[in-house]
Parts: sequence; structure tokens; C-alpha cells
Amino acid sequence: MAKQTVLIVEDDEVTSAMLEMIVSEAGFQALIAQDGVSALELYQQHLPEVVLLDINLPQLNGYSFASLVRNFSDHKPRIIVVTSTPADYEQHLKELADGCLVKPIKRQALLGLLA
Repeated sequence: MAKQTVLIVEDDEVTSAMLEMIVSEAGFQALIAQDGVSALELYQQHLPEVVLLDINLPQLNGYSFASLVRNFSDHKPRIIVVTSTPADYEQHLKELADGCLVKPIKRQALLGLLA
């Protein structure tokens, strides 16, 4: 059985490396994008099962990325918002996403959402 793919969309290199490590150790294939445009390209190429999505991204922000994926794609991955400002998730992304992780990310919380 093929590994499930997780697209990590995070412009902070330390956070993306930490997320990649946890995701990989849990047995998932991790893909990394540091901006919304690159994320959209990786999404279209690989159709990941899960997207870990930062909100404040260069070029194409998390709101726009989630909206494009939800409204214009037949493939519907689970989208988990990764943010240091949970109010942004509540106000703008709650209806587009399947969950939210607050930075700093706790390993068990991430693994629970991936299960």
C-alpha cells in the first residue's frame, strides 16, 4: 500500500522542518512548499491526502489556497490550518478547513489529526 502524502505549506523553515520530521516518522510521505504558488503546483502534481497549511504565505496566502482547493478541485484533501493566530482560522478558514493546529505545534496534537 502506498504511503499517504502530506503537503506541508509553511514559509518558516524551522517549522516546516519540524513538521516534515514528525510526518515522515509517522509513516507519511512529506512534500514541502514555502509559498502558496509552489504549494498549488505540488498539490496539482501529487494530490495529497492531507495539507498542513500556514495562513500567512508569500505569493498566494492560505485563505486563497484553501479556497482554490475546496472550490475548484475534484480532489478533496483534509486541510489542517497551522497558525499562531487561531482567531484568523476561526474568522476566515473554519469552513474551508478540517482542523487547526496552533504554533508551537505539539507532536501528539499533529499525530492525532493525521490519524
